Amino acid sequence: MHRARSIGVKLHARMLSTGKPPTPGHCVNSVKLHARMLSTAKPPTLGLCIIGDEVLNGRTLDVNTQTLAQHAFAHGIPLQTVHTVPDSAERIAHSLSMLTQQHSAVFTSGGIGPTHDDITYSAVAGFFNRPLEYHGETLARMHRMIPEGMVRPDPRGSGAEQACARMALLPRDARVVFPCDDLWVPVVCLGGVHVLPGVPRLFRRMLAAYVPRWWPGEEGMRGVRGLRRVLVATGMRESALAPVLERLQGKYAAQGVRLGSYPQWPADAPKSARVVVSAVGTAEHSLNACRAELVHLLHGTVLDDTE
Repeated sequence: MHRARSIGVKLHARMLSTGKPPTPGHCVNSVKLHARMLSTAKPPTLGLCIIGDEVLNGRTLDVNTQTLAQHAFAHGIPLQTVHTVPDSAERIAHSLSMLTQQHSAVFTSGGIGPTHDDITYSAVAGFFNRPLEYHGETLARMHRMIPEGMVRPDPRGSGAEQACARMALLPRDARVVFPCDDLWVPVVCLGGVHVLPGVPRLFRRMLAAYVPRWWPGEEGMRGVRGLRRVLVATGMRESALAPVLERLQGKYAAQGVRLGSYPQWPADAPKSARVVVSAVGTAEHSLNACRAELVHLLHGTVLDDTE
């Protein structure tokens, strides 16, 4: 992993110092590294890059992180790192350089529209040293699904038609998947990076349709079990229960259980639920044993995970 990170940093440093994309040889090395990372025995993880000035300046609330986190949790592949970057090719490349070295797969959200600041496809193409080219099936779906009277894509048409066509200008050699039959918007995949739209409604729908199709067959992710969570509420103060949690974490860590505590602050929160303790893992017997000890040692009560 250290060697992978070193090569990724050198690759990114070359891009920043020269202003040029990496050579094909560098790109091939980065793709080979990614393949080797996926083939290791280390449990797979996800990274997410949220792209958009509007998120960073507070105009738009990011809800896509939670959406991906929920899907990742359900499928047993935790989301571990989230970057939020502006509409900047350099910042997107910097984020991808770090995320692709650290995680089995990376998702992006945002920046795939028709305007000048929608640069995600070009940034991803540049990062992997691929040219952009019009994707025939995407153009055809756009023509078929965009209602008459609205602007349709034409790479040689008017300014508006060319702008519309930009949304079908994709990195060469990318895998293009249409997870929703009634949407022309694709998921674009290249080098372990999966590009999705930023509109929450589209992100949610496409992810729900895409993940079950992609997850089971992805190298390094076969046979991964979904994560489970058990919750125990207690009236103890967090400082009082801290030694108990530390001891139990040490006991169950080898079984893949992670513990966390979350104070409850609403004015109407019952005193018996001052703190909610969470235990997360994949092995049901380990979680059940840990939950039983939490209930006993914290004088707690079991909560439903939806509460």
